[in-house]
Amino acid sequence: METKRLYKQDNLLFYEGDLGATLRNQTAQIAAKVDGINKDQVRATPEDDLVQHIFAEFEIVPLTLHEDSTEMEQHETRVDVSGDRDQNVFGDRGPIYVSGIRVVVTIPYSGNPALWKLRPNQWQSVFPRAEVRQPDRNGVGYLDIVIEQPTDAPQEKIKQRLESELKSIRFYVNSQKSQVEQFNATAPDVIRRTIVARKERIRTHNGVADILGIPLKRRGDAPAIQPIPIKRTLVRPLPPPPKSGFKSEPGISDEDYEHILSVIRHEGRTFEVTPKTYAVHDEEELRDIILAHLNGHYQGGATGETFRRSGKTDIRIEDHERAAFVAKCKVWRGAKELTAAIDQLLSYLTWRDCKAAIVVFNKNNAKFTELLSKVPDIIRAHQRFKKALGQRGDGEWRFVFSSAEDELRQVIVSVFVFNIYVA
Repeated sequence: METKRLYKQDNLLFYEGDLGATLRNQTAQIAAKVDGINKDQVRATPEDDLVQHIFAEFEIVPLTLHEDSTEMEQHETRVDVSGDRDQNVFGDRGPIYVSGIRVVVTIPYSGNPALWKLRPNQWQSVFPRAEVRQPDRNGVGYLDIVIEQPTDAPQEKIKQRLESELKSIRFYVNSQKSQVEQFNATAPDVIRRTIVARKERIRTHNGVADILGIPLKRRGDAPAIQPIPIKRTLVRPLPPPPKSGFKSEPGISDEDYEHILSVIRHEGRTFEVTPKTYAVHDEEELRDIILAHLNGHYQGGATGETFRRSGKTDIRIEDHERAAFVAKCKVWRGAKELTAAIDQLLSYLTWRDCKAAIVVFNKNNAKFTELLSKVPDIIRAHQRFKKALGQRGDGEWRFVFSSAEDELRQVIVSVFVFNIYVA
């Protein structure tokens, strides 16, 4: 037999604090978190990695009730009825205990348990009551709704009180969810702006740019390229800052990279229009055709060439034996060769902001559509894949990888697949 008062004051839910004020305080702490990261670590770590790392600390997981796994227990107990006028007709101060029944309805929940104490911006005059148990190692907590009443009271009252409590709890959980989801949706942008502002302050103090641009001078007589419409579509700790401090490194601008890709895209589409002309060539010859057109758009130094042959299939822009741009041309021979091409590309000595391209020619596969559907999954399965930047058109994607040489170095890779198959 158990003897308990009907409710305890401390089991009121959504009562102790204000959710809106808590979320505003979370936002205010972002700047302090960003400023607390070592400046060399801020400059050396890719911006997306910084955002993900910080957001993992500030993200709030909303409460979710898993009512499909609800359980119930029933016990005999002693109930204090001193607050019940029907049971305490003389108004005695009590406590007055009578035989009763105690029902405990247990509902699993997931989400941040601190939210059970916070009042959302939409609330009611009555707050629900329940005992909150903290989540276990699997992230599952439990909510115990306790209902007690005298044994001779109608049992229908238990169901009515349970439904009333559940209705109130659902209301508050749903009201909280909209606020929390709005915070989670906007926090990454706030973090990113704060990181950018921190980098600007560091650059101002140091008086240097993060990336020293390699100037690419376009030829005045280069043919115009018709633009093709583009369709836009548990965080690890940050790696340690460079032991010798952050050092600025050469790279090509995003604008130059986009123009280089437009030349490759234009040449690839030309190959597809007249496949019989180009299907007779091997990888090296197809590479040389693209290489010649790229150098037709850019004027180099003493050699007159900006883009250089390297190995059997590579096109590169190099500075001090490091690559700022690499294009690898391959004939499609299956998933293993595409993975191997990525491995080789990532094994090169690259600058921190290296940009690259893999150009795949289909000469032997009649089922080109099926081939295209395989490419994104093959690339995402690579051990150094970080994220997809979207599909840029039919047979064209863009991804981010970490360099095999240094995890802090990231390589942007555009993948083209051109069909020059001739039956």
